[in-house]
Amino acid sequence: MNRTEAAKALAVASGFDRRQVDELTATAWAAALDGYHYPEVEAAIIAHHRDPATRHEYLTVAHVLDRVESINRARFADVEADVRVAKALGFIRRDWPAREPLPVEAAGRLSAHRAGVRAEEKRIEASYPWRDGELHGPLRAEQ
Repeated sequence: MNRTEAAKALAVASGFDRRQVDELTATAWAAALDGYHYPEVEAAIIAHHRDPATRHEYLTVAHVLDRVESINRARFADVEADVRVAKALGFIRRDWPAREPLPVEAAGRLSAHRAGVRAEEKRIEASYPWRDGELHGPLRAEQ
């Protein structure tokens, strides 16, 4: 992240907490956030202020780093899960790297597979005699 992007991120933060943004602060934040991209930093700032656990805390660069790293860990976990399932279904080769996102074709096939699974789950759930705590269908005793 460069100083201009850091100043822009600080301006977003200022919209929440009315902080004063100066060149020294932008330079320090740019150094601390080096290697990160503006969109993920902006998302972390907004998430900090939307989270009931942190919204009343004054935002620091440490909060932003923690939040960005947490979001990235979750994204890596999602990629790893997709890769495991795609390998199991034979959509990609078995030696595909665990943290490399799926190719577009495999991601599309996995998405279609998951949509099919969800549709089947709904079909099965609709056939259950119990819904909303009540017995439905032919098994229900006449009253």
